[in-house]
Amino acid sequence: MQANTSTIIQSSVSATDIGPRLSGNGRYAAFTTNQDLSGSDGNLASDVYVRDLQSNSISLVSSGAGSTAPLAGASSGVSLSTDGQTIAFQYASSNNALVDVMVKNIATGTLVNASTNSSGADANGHSYNAAISGNGRYVAYLSKATNLVATDTNGHDDVFVKDLQTGAVRNISTTAAGVQADADSKDIAISSDGKLVAFTSYATNLVPNDNSYADIFVKDTATASLQRISTDSFGNAGNGNSDHATFSANGRYVVFASEASNLVDDDTNGTRDVFRKDLQTGQTVRVSTTADGMQVTGDSGDASISADGRYVVFSSTASFTPGDTDGKTDIFIKDMQSGAVSRLSQSGGADDYNYAEGGALAADSLTVLYTNYKYTAGKASDVRNLVKVNVGAGFGDTAGQTIAGGTGADVINANQGADRISGLGGNDVIDGGGGADTVVFQGARANYTVTRGAGGLTVTDSTGVDGTDILANVERLHFANADIAYDVNGTAGSAYRIYQAAFDRAPDAAGFGYWINKMDQGLNRFDVAYWFMASEEAQARFGIAPKNADVLTEFYQHVLHRAPEAAGYNYWLNVMDAGKVTQSQVLAYFADSAENQAALVGTMQNGMAFTPWAG
Repeated sequence: MQANTSTIIQSSVSATDIGPRLSGNGRYAAFTTNQDLSGSDGNLASDVYVRDLQSNSISLVSSGAGSTAPLAGASSGVSLSTDGQTIAFQYASSNNALVDVMVKNIATGTLVNASTNSSGADANGHSYNAAISGNGRYVAYLSKATNLVATDTNGHDDVFVKDLQTGAVRNISTTAAGVQADADSKDIAISSDGKLVAFTSYATNLVPNDNSYADIFVKDTATASLQRISTDSFGNAGNGNSDHATFSANGRYVVFASEASNLVDDDTNGTRDVFRKDLQTGQTVRVSTTADGMQVTGDSGDASISADGRYVVFSSTASFTPGDTDGKTDIFIKDMQSGAVSRLSQSGGADDYNYAEGGALAADSLTVLYTNYKYTAGKASDVRNLVKVNVGAGFGDTAGQTIAGGTGADVINANQGADRISGLGGNDVIDGGGGADTVVFQGARANYTVTRGAGGLTVTDSTGVDGTDILANVERLHFANADIAYDVNGTAGSAYRIYQAAFDRAPDAAGFGYWINKMDQGLNRFDVAYWFMASEEAQARFGIAPKNADVLTEFYQHVLHRAPEAAGYNYWLNVMDAGKVTQSQVLAYFADSAENQAALVGTMQNGMAFTPWAG
């Protein structure tokens, strides 16, 4: 598996805003800085630049038409078309009298003001937060102006869309019937073809039975239909504020952040989460969960999404991967198909208050941009680094891979298959992701101390060769002379409990390894229990054809090690006598009962030795 590779493509000292934007094709990175990167910037204000990530060349965007001289005022808030050739940004004149939305064509050098009405008259209020469609034809933006469309009388910030070909302007933040919003709108996004526009609004009149929370709406510019998407999968409104929507390039999915706790079941973390809405099916799913779907505590947001909606990049203060314990904001990528999560940003030193912010994901490739902010005590100024990450090949795949680190301190984020991972020295941080993963150590088992914590395993080599490794989502450890399973709640744990239930003994290493392998391949516990009950050892204990009453009494005695209680005994005897369950199925139920799991967890959690099956 190829590891994630990170490159700092721009570093700015005391920059006002280096918020990154990435073209859909992954080639161009646009950002804002108040540093002079062109050699001709004398306006002493922030400007917009674009870097070609292939040639590494950089050019000034916020310049006049056909000119290399910067505009007199400050520029910021950049948005790019898919090919990176059309760029929208907001521009404040030198006296800050008015903020306009400008559009620059990189190929031709032309610069136009998009914050005008259909006749070309300038807006009479500030316009800002531009978002350009992937095809470069449409620009959506917010404006305080009242003259962009007729009868704009609501006195609120509205969402407008400008057709750069025809010059037509439309107010998008209205009901399907064209009624103006009764509150401000914000946080806009536009689909690649310009047909759909998403925005956040506190308005209570856009859809029936609206609430007082900030909701996300999507307007279809072709049909004028409007729908609220900050809902659960059944269309029920969220019970908290939602914002910052972003479209997938295919227009099917929208990702957004929300404080609501009722958009999905079991949302009890009390923090801001990221969600994905399927506009075709209406399904809402939570993005900001661990690889196994568990919720975490910490605010998440700043989401962007791949062209097909499979991958989502977001920022969060929560910990989704091992080794992330500093509580700082990091950038993560989530595979919505397999559940894999990988941390893309890395923490700084002990005296470094860095945090990552504002991730951007290319529509057609797993290229990610984010800003890394660093402030070190005792230094005169802070630094903002614009970082590009190429996400490693194989991320999110379900097929297992062999992954090797280096001799130093590695951070390894595996995929969703049954991976075999070698840290190869150093203090490594390893996240196995999904599947039954094995981490390989070079020495004998006696040389290592294994400690289980809430987040996983810590393995320390007393000889120092393998260092101290932090492991999460890792089920098996391989040493030079032993293999140990730690997946108490996985297939190894289930196989162990069935062994104990059937034979009233710990499993032998070879047989245990055989059944672990079979269950890893998909054999369920009821089938394993059937073969156990058919074995010679079980027949010697229970008899060739034991009566239901006799075998049930034996299950109570040597699985739970107690006499049966009347209610439970009668229940199981009745369902067996009625032919609803077999004796082997009851054995499987007893083996995985809460009572038996509690009785064995102390033995199993310290590791279960097995011999891998080589058949």
